[in-house]
Amino acid sequence: MKLIINGDDFGITPACNETIIDCYRKGRLTSCSLMTNMPAAKEAAGLWKENPGLSVGLHVCLTAGRPLTRPASLMKGDGTFDKSIWATGRTADLQEMETEIQAQFERFVELTGKKPEHLDSHHGIERIPGAAVIMERLSREYHIPLRMFMPPTETGPVPCVVPRLCLAGSADDCLLSPEDFLQELTRQAEDAQWVELALHPGKADADLAALSSLCKGREADAANLLSDDFGAFLERPDIDLVFWRGVPERTPETN
Repeated sequence: MKLIINGDDFGITPACNETIIDCYRKGRLTSCSLMTNMPAAKEAAGLWKENPGLSVGLHVCLTAGRPLTRPASLMKGDGTFDKSIWATGRTADLQEMETEIQAQFERFVELTGKKPEHLDSHHGIERIPGAAVIMERLSREYHIPLRMFMPPTETGPVPCVVPRLCLAGSADDCLLSPEDFLQELTRQAEDAQWVELALHPGKADADLAALSSLCKGREADAANLLSDDFGAFLERPDIDLVFWRGVPERTPETN
């Protein structure tokens, strides 16, 4: 099994940035996803430049923090993104949505000096009507692998969609012990050839609480990634740690 281990929400807070880098330096992450609309995005890009071996992608966000543009149909009165649009499936202005996603992409290039090595999204924005088509279009235009929560639309093939593991340890109300984490990982990855393990390693603090309801779960993810048991799991001969930059145009699962 070729395993990508991704740290979501790079850029959300300084403490989460440091945790993601620590996990990478200890060999427990191969990739991360940068939120370019978040307060610590510039700092995150600086840390990545000190650790260029870490694969970095764009974590498109339409549901948290402040937008880079002024998409009225996606915002609350205080100027922040309206998360309820994701939960309710309410429609948004497609042009506003595309303009914001493009702005986040361009901000990524500005911060890192290169295009993202993969695309994914915060909260699975594909639930917002029209967002999936925009993400797929961006993937095709720039030949960038794409992670999606939902099956691709029928607008045309995208460069790659890698199966994603959904581990309950990423939710504050359902934390997994290291033993259960490994058991669930093994179960979900059975028979897969390419898999992305997407987690949210981080540290809970006041900065994080102001931006996200996921706090304890981030510390649990970090603890599980850094556990001796997980280190032993990665030593298995059938586990091949890989990076998003190494994903082929089409994986066996998407042929």
